[in-house]
Amino acid sequence: MADDTEVAEAAAEGIAPEEEERLPFPTARVVRIIKENLTKEHQIRAEVKLAANEFLGDVLKDIAQEMDKEEVFTLNTEHFNRAVKKYRMIEWQQKRINRIKKLLEKQRAEIDEVITEIDLTREEL
Repeated sequence: MADDTEVAEAAAEGIAPEEEERLPFPTARVVRIIKENLTKEHQIRAEVKLAANEFLGDVLKDIAQEMDKEEVFTLNTEHFNRAVKKYRMIEWQQKRINRIKKLLEKQRAEIDEVITEIDLTREEL
């Protein structure tokens, strides 16, 4: 449950106190994290604040459900790290995809070059 300060900050953010109460995290904290990671000045609409908050709640639910699959009673950071692995792998997977795209573009250029050479050879015959 949010304290009075967080409810007041949420009201200043354009979010009704009843709605703030149902969100998984205090909106002011979510907005603060977003703004700290923006390099340019932006105004953040209320629906973005709500969507970000709900998304973070969904991510945490997913992590909790993954940890719940563990057979042990006491969960530790090893279990947590295993549960968050897919989220931490996103950046690595994106880099991998970009490397594959570059490789395929290079191969496409080589294939185009071979096709051009074949066409030139046919014209000479």
